[in-house]
Amino acid sequence: MYGATFKAIVFLRFSKRAITCSARLKSIFAAASMLMLPSVSPAQEFNLSYGVDFTSNYISKGTTQTEDRPAIQPYIELSYGLVYAGLWASNVRFNGASDIELDIYVGVTPTWGSVDFDIGYAEYLYRDDSNDYAEAFIKADWNVSDRLTLGLDYYREVYADENWVYANASLSGLPWDFTLSGGLGSDFGSRDLSSEKNVDDIGLSSDLSANAAIDLRAYAGNLDDETLVVTWSFFN
Repeated sequence: MYGATFKAIVFLRFSKRAITCSARLKSIFAAASMLMLPSVSPAQEFNLSYGVDFTSNYISKGTTQTEDRPAIQPYIELSYGLVYAGLWASNVRFNGASDIELDIYVGVTPTWGSVDFDIGYAEYLYRDDSNDYAEAFIKADWNVSDRLTLGLDYYREVYADENWVYANASLSGLPWDFTLSGGLGSDFGSRDLSSEKNVDDIGLSSDLSANAAIDLRAYAGNLDDETLVVTWSFFN
């Protein structure tokens, strides 16, 4: 049933808008490949990863995208060396109307010393919304130790004068193999809302097996209600 729905999304959204998006993504992917070409060795191979998340509430930047309802979120990603591209989907709900979101993204993941970077671009398509939504992003994770990681993420809206900064940290190796993580996010007033939007989250996650994990996370913000979200992840 989901496979048929996902195919319908692709055919619905890969219209005139999606063709433009595809051309833009191809240009970015080609540029990223050229920039990273010296770091890709002949021994590297293509890697295909896929999975699905079942979450009690789809939260993005502290705000529910499903009006506090559950979501099913499958994805597929192809990578080669430092370069990757993928598709991600989810059911969403705004103002009482259900919709489908499809994200198309590309990026590169270089490393400098103990800092891992993720530099990319994502286009967000909706079945019933013809507006353009996209973000360019830069993420940096500093591996302080085998257990502690500090991160700083920056997102820039492509079609609007909006920014989002998210500072985060994670500590692994806790009892029962739990990982504690959380962060603080802000738009610094760039979204032209009633006030500057600030969001924080904290949660515990753990691997259930080699192909499954669970995450329990609390969200709070000055413009959003506090909420507790549980997410089960299954992957290859």
